[in-house]
Amino acid sequence: MMALTFFSCKKETSKENPKQIAGYASFSLLDSSGNCTSAAIHGSYKVDSVLADSNYVSINVKFTSTGKYYIKTDTVNGMWFIDSGYVLSIGSKIIKLKGNGKAIIPNGGTFLMTHNNETCGFTISVKLDDDYLVTTNGSTWRYQYIPAMIGNAGANIDSFDVTLIPPSINYNNKVYVQYATSLLDTFYFAKQANDYYEFGTLDFDYTFIFDQVDSFIEYIYLKDNQPVGTSWETTEIGVSYGAAFGGTSKPGTAKDVFTIMSVNQPYTVAGKTFQNVITVRRDIMFKETGTTSYLKVMDGIAMYAKGYGLIDQSINIPGGTSKENIPILKWNIK
Repeated sequence: MMALTFFSCKKETSKENPKQIAGYASFSLLDSSGNCTSAAIHGSYKVDSVLADSNYVSINVKFTSTGKYYIKTDTVNGMWFIDSGYVLSIGSKIIKLKGNGKAIIPNGGTFLMTHNNETCGFTISVKLDDDYLVTTNGSTWRYQYIPAMIGNAGANIDSFDVTLIPPSINYNNKVYVQYATSLLDTFYFAKQANDYYEFGTLDFDYTFIFDQVDSFIEYIYLKDNQPVGTSWETTEIGVSYGAAFGGTSKPGTAKDVFTIMSVNQPYTVAGKTFQNVITVRRDIMFKETGTTSYLKVMDGIAMYAKGYGLIDQSINIPGGTSKENIPILKWNIK
């Protein structure tokens, strides 16, 4: 719910003296200083969800005469807001503009109202869903490497930033949003029904382990409606593996095996306790060219929180002697 302040309103009508409500009321959308009054946004706004009674906007209107009124916004992203009724007394009143239509795309939009050369508006953000994938452009995250990673230039990298950037891309009947990192990498994520997809490589989130990949593939990395123990595999992809960990790079194929380890659990990181966290284990399997069996070369777990996405990750380094932890440090979800 995105309400700033809750208001209640009651239309005033009169059956005893109909002459009181004859004609149209005079009113202003501005306050005494000549500024647009603030608007309180109520309800959640999601793609393809028809607006319900819970979707409305409360505005403060200054009436200078009694009578009928009619206030309507323009139509933005398939939605508009409207209210009409009667007022029997002058002064400031809270009016509830009711939402209509449904959002077409995940985006922010400004709705404008115009009356007597006065134009005021309010902005509403639309999400794909209140789920484990953030889709609002400009949202940012910062993650920390523990221990620090060694970059391409040999310098230690302690942390990195991620920003959700436009435009979205369409692939295989899905809308993929772009997550760009301060390490100059771009990742693509999408949601369809209860499945979460990546279009990319089979590495861990924001961390590469393969020396080379033949191409990007689409695969599910999270399911938000399955019980603990649910497991699934990706398709195979051609890769080279080994040099990133001090060995010899070998050609072969790879696939990931995902398993849900816990669901709807609290998890504390960066001083905040997140709710409804899903923990997923990822086993990275590699089959060297000329062999017949897949071997697990790495594994790790990732924690995803509703409304935030990835909040922590722990990767077991080959050899079983150390781990790479990548917890979230801070975030700014638009």
